[in-house]
This record gives sequence, C-alpha cells and structure tokens, in this order.
Amino acid sequence: MSSVFDDFLHPPEVLESFGAQRFVAAMLRVEAALAQAQAQCGVIPASAALSIVGTCKVDLFDAPKIVRDSGRAGSLAIPLVKSLKETVGLFNPDAVPYVHLGCTKQDLVDTATVLITRDVLERLRSDVQGCAHRLQTLGASESATPLLRGLQRLSHSASDALAVQVGGTLAQSPEHGAKVVAMVAQQLSLAVPTAPWHTQRDAWVALGCDVALLIGSLGTLAKGIARDAGADDMPAGCLVALAMAKRAPQRVASLLASMPEAFERGLGVWQAEQAEWAQLLMSAHASASGIWQALQVDTRLQV
Repeated sequence: MSSVFDDFLHPPEVLESFGAQRFVAAMLRVEAALAQAQAQCGVIPASAALSIVGTCKVDLFDAPKIVRDSGRAGSLAIPLVKSLKETVGLFNPDAVPYVHLGCTKQDLVDTATVLITRDVLERLRSDVQGCAHRLQTLGASESATPLLRGLQRLSHSASDALAVQVGGTLAQSPEHGAKVVAMVAQQLSLAVPTAPWHTQRDAWVALGCDVALLIGSLGTLAKGIARDAGADDMPAGCLVALAMAKRAPQRVASLLASMPEAFERGLGVWQAEQAEWAQLLMSAHASASGIWQALQVDTRLQV
C-alpha cells in the first residue's frame, strides 16, 4: 500500500513500475501477442486478431478504474478482459469471442508481471553496474565484488524465471498449443517454459531470492559508507539502502511461504505473492539508486 512513509524512499520511476498505467499496458501487450499468435496458427480469424491488437492500446482504457474494480473481482485480469471485450466490440463485434481465448486469468497476470519484472531488472542491473564501476574508480574493488557476484546470480536465475505463462486450455491443445506458446514467447521476447508454472514457482522464487541477496549486499555496502562518513555526513541514499535491506528478509519469507499453492488456482496465496513481489523489486531498485546517489556525494568516501 502506498503511503508517505513508503513513497519518499523510492524514486518516482520505481513507484511507476508497478503503477496502474504500466501494468495495464503490460497486460494488453500479452493479449495482443496472444491474439497474433493464435491468428498465425489458424486458431482465430486474422480479422479478429487485427481488431484485438488494434484495440490493445493503454490510452483507450481507464487503468485506475480497472485496478479499483479488481478489488471486487479478485484479480486484475477480470476487469481488464471485460473492458477489452467491450472496447473490441465497439469496432468489431465478431471479434469479441476471440478475446482472451484459451487463456487463464493467472496466465495474463503472471506474464504481465514477467514483462514488468524484466524492465525493472534491466534498470537494476544498470544501477548496480554503475555502483560497482564507481567503487572500482574509488579504489574499492573489494566492495564492488559482492555486487558483481550478485549480478551474475541474477542473470542466471532471470534466464530461467523470465518465461511466458500461457498454460491455459488452449496451450494444452496437442494441435496448436506448443506453437502458440512459442510464438507468444517470441513476440514478447521471453523464454518458453518447460511446463506451465502456475503452481511450480521454484524458478520464480529463486529469482526473488537472488534479488534479496543483492539488496543485502547493497545494505552491507551502505553500512560501511555510513560508518566511515559519520552521523553528520551520512548520505541519505545509505539510509534508503539500509531500510530496504531490513525489509527484504520478510519479503522473501513471504515468497517462500507462498509456494505451496492450490492446484492451478491461487486461493489468496498467489495474490499475496504478487504484492510481495512488487515490493521486493521496488526495494531492490530503491536500494541500488540510493547507493548510487551516496557514491556521488563525496569522492573521499572510504568503502
């Protein structure tokens, strides 16, 4: 939940990452890719896909309303799909039955979350690499080493976790399923999973654990900078990184606790995971941004 005590710790671009506009846009990207893949495989008419893709423009939708309505629906996907069908129907009523065809609510939200996660991780890598380079420039290569190790772990786990989730009824079709999944993945530049990961979320949680380890390393660095700078000259970015490091263990514990899910349905556990996932990624980005700012304050910092 957003509050002044959370918001001031995060740069604006971090808060926007999981904002209504950004997430609705990601879900629409998934719907457009799904329609295109199904049309190319002959599952739906090309004219229907053209209408769906042409309608999947975030500016056509009231993103805050979709998020508000999701509280009554229990999923962000339900009001999004409803609104998408209504909007498609205004231009091509015949295309409405093909909207979200063979896809589950969890397919849509999970894949949109992967797209958002990939974008946040790219910014996180850039910030952490900048921190490591700055440390090396200051003659503190040893302090940069844990950050570089963290980036290596993150790269490895991300390659497994950033996979499309299209395990709905259509994906199970022996005739078109595998091809549709592969084409959706290609259009979104995501990996193809070996199997649907609705309830088998070990790769996803492993990525979360590596994000948390990186937050911890950034927190360790922040403590060293704060110690050497002294109370009067402590960079504000160190306080942010330390605050994020304090919160990361609880976030990861919640992800681990969410792993025993109900068969193919997230009965509250999935929803809890979503909230913790967003907070964990936002914490990582805020931590890296805070350290980067701290390393710019004074070139005399001893780390």
